[in-house]
Amino acid sequence: MEKLARIARLVATVAVLAVVITGCSRTSGRQVDVTAGEYYSEEEYLELSNGEKENYTVALEQELAKLQGQVESRRTELTATRKQIESLRNQITPIERELLRVESDIRTLTSQIAELEALPQAWNIVSGECLWLIAGYEDVYSDPVKWPRIFRANMDKIEDPHWIYPDTLLVVPRNWPTEHRVSTDESLAIIASYWEVYGSALEWTKLYEGNKNLVKDPDFVLPDQLLLRIPRAEEDVEDAQNAQEAEE
Repeated sequence: MEKLARIARLVATVAVLAVVITGCSRTSGRQVDVTAGEYYSEEEYLELSNGEKENYTVALEQELAKLQGQVESRRTELTATRKQIESLRNQITPIERELLRVESDIRTLTSQIAELEALPQAWNIVSGECLWLIAGYEDVYSDPVKWPRIFRANMDKIEDPHWIYPDTLLVVPRNWPTEHRVSTDESLAIIASYWEVYGSALEWTKLYEGNKNLVKDPDFVLPDQLLLRIPRAEEDVEDAQNAQEAEE
């Protein structure tokens, strides 16, 4: 009996030492990984030993520092992104204004084209009309001074622009001409002065540059035998010169 009592006392002593060594607390036995988003509940934390609590706290502090670093990094990225967005917005605003202007121009041109297409391409002369009167009609040119263009476009039907006859069907030119057949007493300056050509005699050099293969002397052009190109832009002059070189 005395021996059994001594063994019991020894077991009790070992148990007490085990409690002291483990920090006088029990553990739940579940291990968590803070980096994976696993955490102890309040009840589980209370059951941890002092050493486990310390390790858990250190792990939490490390994870908090890492997350704070990620938040700061994301905040920096967000600031940079906002600056980029603001920069793009500043670029888009003028583009939007330009787009609105272009769209307005397109609508205006579309309307003008529709109006132009609705205008008559020909005119049947009635008694009492003259070229001056016809050119002044709103649906022709709305300008009587432009009557010479009607005459130039209908020289096969009109010998004298001051004498025209009823029931004659005249062509009413609408497009800018790209060619012109030289008539008697015409010069490059006179042709350039026609409003449907350049509207200025000073622009005769464009005709000369675009027709050097046909016009050797700009002060002398042959009537009725010469069909001149009418360049409409600098590119047209270059194209005409290239065509002339190819013909030569």
